Amino acid sequence: MQRLDEAKREAILNAAKQRLSQYGVRKTTMQEIAEDVGIAVGTLYLYFKNKNEILIAVAEAYTQQHLIDTEKILRSSISPPEKLKTYLVNRFRAVRESRLSGSHAAELARAVIRLKPELQEEQGKVVRNNVLNILQSGIQTNLFQIDDLERDLQVFLYSIGYFFPMPTTEKYYEPEEEKLCMVIDWFIQKWCNK
Repeated sequence: MQRLDEAKREAILNAAKQRLSQYGVRKTTMQEIAEDVGIAVGTLYLYFKNKNEILIAVAEAYTQQHLIDTEKILRSSISPPEKLKTYLVNRFRAVRESRLSGSHAAELARAVIRLKPELQEEQGKVVRNNVLNILQSGIQTNLFQIDDLERDLQVFLYSIGYFFPMPTTEKYYEPEEEKLCMVIDWFIQKWCNK
């Protein structure tokens, strides 16, 4: 019974994500989400009290997927330089997919930040800590030679920040994965050749 309930919750979140991406927050109703899943609207309310709860759950599912993907990369046996690049390219692709998932991506991001503003800050801290852990691993294995870890970490994060535009704004530019890789490679070369 519990498995069925979890499957139904997952179906609701998938349907909500698709509808919200296609029609936006204002034009999506609980009734439409229930119809998309093939359940009664009353059943939907057993899982989520309102559309705001669904928005937060969709955002948290996105964050959870990031954690799962990250864990696989961090536990892999690849070298710290490869790990750093793989992690950030994976993150770039996930963010780009989310940003380009529909014409209402900016509206969705603004709604989530309004409802749960700490989520964006938490995600930033997770990325910072993951990059820090990879750099520390590179230092411990003598692959990276970094004199001032905190300074280099900050400069690196500011440098790649361009490639992760705020999802709350309409698209002004589209960052390129190749350029992100160029920046990452530049830092890796700098850290490996000291």
